[in-house]
Amino acid sequence: MTSRNDLGNALFGMGEPAEAISLLRQTLEDRTRILGPVHPDTLTSRNDLACALDGTGEHAEAVGLLRQTLNDRTRVLGDEHPHTLASRDSLGLALHGLGEHAQAVRMHRSTLDDRIRVLGPEHHLTLLSRHNLASALTMAGEQTEAIQLLRQALNDHARILGDEHPHTLASRDSLGLALHGMGEHAQAVRMLRQTLEDRTRILSPEHPDTLASRHNLALALTSAGEQAEAIDLLRRTLDDRVRILGDEHTHTLSTRNALETALAMSTPRPQSRWWHRLRRRNVAAGGG
Repeated sequence: MTSRNDLGNALFGMGEPAEAISLLRQTLEDRTRILGPVHPDTLTSRNDLACALDGTGEHAEAVGLLRQTLNDRTRVLGDEHPHTLASRDSLGLALHGLGEHAQAVRMHRSTLDDRIRVLGPEHHLTLLSRHNLASALTMAGEQTEAIQLLRQALNDHARILGDEHPHTLASRDSLGLALHGMGEHAQAVRMLRQTLEDRTRILSPEHPDTLASRHNLALALTSAGEQAEAIDLLRRTLDDRVRILGDEHTHTLSTRNALETALAMSTPRPQSRWWHRLRRRNVAAGGG
């Protein structure tokens, strides 16, 4: 069961979410039956399954599993056990995915404070908590604090883990999105393009993180007025997400909506009668 759980996590990391979730779900069922619902290994399986579900957009089921796991780990292991803190961090991410941004910010802020105290300010899990708090702040509209935290997280990840570590790439992607949200579209495009190139090379062109980077770059390009390139990227991402995740998956729908927006922005619209009347009035008045 340990090998099956590890294989499920490895498959998810390699961009095979369907097979990974199937293995993780089977392992959770077997561990619950054989070891009991609150055995540490069962709690690990439940947490890992929830993280995989959250990573593929199944946020509601992930939140339910993670709330249960957090309650059990708090009771069995204690408030400050690293596994309890991991469950709290994962629940914050799932709440963020579900759109509960204020609740996610509170949970990530509390987890970051505890990890700094328990693990130290430069532990890789502390850096991950800082990145996750910043991402939640971005979605909550707190861009200024988010960008400050993301710059710190990116610098720390690059210094401690290296420029091409997945956590470093995730920090760069999130910083690009935050800059896009602040209207810094040119800077966002440069950062997101670099991240897409690195993720394509390091993780593969069809890895979920690579597809997320391609989607995010297209959003920034759309806002920067580069609709042609944005449409090409979104078409490719939509094809890949339909094939890998399915036609009705949350991430697929998000890309389809972004493509429709980019297509609408690229289509010349006939000028309204009001504009023509205003122009005739300006010409008559010598306005040119």
